[in-house]
Amino acid sequence: MVNPDWWPGEDHEAFTIWAMENGVEAFGVTPARFPGRGLGMMATREIKKGEAVVQVPASVILTMEKLPSLFKDQFREGTAVQTILAAYFTCGSEEELEPYALWRKAWPTRQDFEDSLPLLWPRELGGLSWPDSETVAGENGQPDLPQLLPPCISGNWSTTQKGVGFKEYECEHQKLLPAQQMRLSKAWADVTAAIPEIDWKSFSYHWLILNTRSFYWVAAGQEPPEDRNDAMAMLPFADYFNHADIECDVKFDEDGYTLRATEDYNEGDEVYMSYGGHPNDLLLAEYGFVLEKNDSDSLYLDDIIFRDLNSRDKQEELWLNQYYGNYQLISQGVCYRTEVAAALVYMSEEDWRNHVLEGSTKGLDEAKSETIIKGWIRTYAAEADAAMVSIREAMQSHAVMRAHRQKAETLLRRWSQIKSICESALVAIDL
Repeated sequence: MVNPDWWPGEDHEAFTIWAMENGVEAFGVTPARFPGRGLGMMATREIKKGEAVVQVPASVILTMEKLPSLFKDQFREGTAVQTILAAYFTCGSEEELEPYALWRKAWPTRQDFEDSLPLLWPRELGGLSWPDSETVAGENGQPDLPQLLPPCISGNWSTTQKGVGFKEYECEHQKLLPAQQMRLSKAWADVTAAIPEIDWKSFSYHWLILNTRSFYWVAAGQEPPEDRNDAMAMLPFADYFNHADIECDVKFDEDGYTLRATEDYNEGDEVYMSYGGHPNDLLLAEYGFVLEKNDSDSLYLDDIIFRDLNSRDKQEELWLNQYYGNYQLISQGVCYRTEVAAALVYMSEEDWRNHVLEGSTKGLDEAKSETIIKGWIRTYAAEADAAMVSIREAMQSHAVMRAHRQKAETLLRRWSQIKSICESALVAIDL
């Protein structure tokens, strides 16, 4: 008899049968519904670390190479693989898409994305305005709630004036929502240039499916693309695995993908795979969840540091000596880049340059550096305190927050984690 507590439902059961009939192999795992956590992969027996749990043959992996040339050729040069695959799921013929019908029924719905991804949240909660978005605005047509998303996601602050950086640099784990907006906006421009009549709601849904469920893939004999995001494939059945902060043992070759357990599991446990070592802000922005335990969690102090290092000359020193940006804060303290930036606040540029290039200690005052770093961390902690107060008050008084209580609770949980990182780092610096 099927246990109703974990049975995933008819659509998932039908898709699992299809996957096995088409060469996917599962060794002791099955899709299951975990109360309070949604769908994932459950162990049906005892599993030992290193055992293969799923194998997906190349024959069922969907890549760009399997799309009809006539469809691909309509897109202009430089169009992302993700855009073309999303357009294919949106506009491909019924006959072409029929083999994927059962798989597509097992995907999350657009409502699932609207519930979990800040990109689609109401503007009052920090989301963005899209062609199909609906928002309840304040009296002057503007949201009447303060900035509620964490700064690494939104790129904005409520309690402090962020500094201005005079140089462009790669910041993979910062300003995540603006980066998503740029990617999706470019995707929409590229796809409408090829298919003007395409439906926004359907295309953006499939774009998010690709964004949250694809795997890294490079075909045999091919060089990895310049943009890592273009090395993209869809793996039926393997996309049931949820993420945890664990080791990763996922390998592919010309025959397909093999996923192995990276720890021991008992029957009935949820079996996880790693999406990579990502901080919780990125997991929330890209996948719509945060982990309770995440050794890869971190914050970034760039906006606060550039507020104090606001002269072009000092920022030029950071840039020329390769210490510009990506100032990481973790529970154990700050990175060396942050320590170097703190010294530049009070040292002369010549002394600082001799310090970072030659190890000179002239002008270096570790007590001053520590005080400056603690001030930066306390600024972040104050932002967390203010955000949590605002969210709790809004949950009582604001109609939008009452209507989106689950999102508000996710934000509270994330801000609490941020405050904890700051507090732990301050303690670590004092040791």
